[in-house]
Amino acid sequence: MTMQLLVVVLVLTLLLATVNALATPSSSITVVTGASGFVGRHVVYSLLSRHRRSTPSSTSITDDVSTAINDSGSEVIVCLVRPNRVSYEESYWNAHLQEMDLTDDAQVCVKVLPYDMLDDGASLYDALQSGHQHHRTTCQSKSCSICVHHIASVFGPTSDPIQTAKDNVQSAEYVVRAMHQFQQQHCADIDADNKPMRLVLTSSMAAVRATNQTPLNGRYYTYRDWNTMSKLDDKNWGSCYQWSKAESERKALELVEKYNNGGSGLDMVALCPSFVFGPPPPFPTSFNVGDASNGSSSSYSLELVKQWLYGKSEVQSRLCADVRDVAQAHVAAGTMDISSTGDDTSYSKRYIVSTEERLSSELVAEALRRAIQNVQSTNDASKDVDMSNIICDTKFDGGAIKIGEREVEATERLQSDLGVVCRSVEDTMQNMAEALLQEGF
Repeated sequence: MTMQLLVVVLVLTLLLATVNALATPSSSITVVTGASGFVGRHVVYSLLSRHRRSTPSSTSITDDVSTAINDSGSEVIVCLVRPNRVSYEESYWNAHLQEMDLTDDAQVCVKVLPYDMLDDGASLYDALQSGHQHHRTTCQSKSCSICVHHIASVFGPTSDPIQTAKDNVQSAEYVVRAMHQFQQQHCADIDADNKPMRLVLTSSMAAVRATNQTPLNGRYYTYRDWNTMSKLDDKNWGSCYQWSKAESERKALELVEKYNNGGSGLDMVALCPSFVFGPPPPFPTSFNVGDASNGSSSSYSLELVKQWLYGKSEVQSRLCADVRDVAQAHVAAGTMDISSTGDDTSYSKRYIVSTEERLSSELVAEALRRAIQNVQSTNDASKDVDMSNIICDTKFDGGAIKIGEREVEATERLQSDLGVVCRSVEDTMQNMAEALLQEGF
């Protein structure tokens, strides 16, 4: 009888715990630095897409496929952008929220705040405070998960490439320090169900390998490879940028490890995308073409593909990642259970986000021509694009690993741990070109 009574008590306890878990909505504070950029906007859009009744068709050129949220938890998404972009981005996301078919019980708020990546973490700390205040005033439960997606960094030539590279590294350190400061001061206010604060860092293939660096296994690069060759060189901004991505990831990981040894609840997922291509972030239908042009995200890859379409530069073979897949990886990395996957550490994971081999410049050019044909059949504005002007770089053979050979190991880990299946390069390039032509860029 005593044993039967014990079994009944245990069953009732489990049922009560289940009911309490279901009755307590999950809530989250998500901060995205560089939220007005090419990758940043896609990440925010993908975060919002989880609250929709349905996700877009998988053939949509602006498709950000994300797992739907089926509970009634609240989420505050804080977009950190340059001060001169705040007003525009507020209008942009307000328009999206009005047009998105959100679930009836969706409680999602988008805040846009100014960000300075070199202010010793002050603007990030303010963003976390703002999200925390929103959570306290809108949620009955203290339970709340916190994730920072650090995407902001400077890419491209500057007057002082060495200082720019050091600034990129400093900004990553400021992010981790600000998160640690916030966690120390508010750990008693927020019960995160014993979940640490999560940093999802946009690193790069540049952190995995330098130009012509030999892979550790002698065949292809994996998440275990690190760039050990790029140097600071005031005559080579590309080398400076590559150094900055590797050093930023190293410094962030060192700080996370340091704070974890001190008992702080921080963990980190580093995403290392190859060259990011893909369609521009979607614009709300209430925005006209002028609005889109004035508020479009800046991206080297967007400008590069425009040049290819108009024959202003040779089409190149590049190892690439689709921006929509990068965004999906960010969202999944923000909520994944680090302890249940892989062989990294108990507080960090690292993923290459990329197709595994390069596509030849000739096949990339074919995808661009298909895009032109498709758009010109329905869009008069693109009639001035002459596909015969598209030219290819046929001299580059891929470097250390030849075009068409496996260059990275990424597919299996991405799919098993994050549920991400990378699009083909042909689809990425065709979707990107069609979007650019349709939107008149």
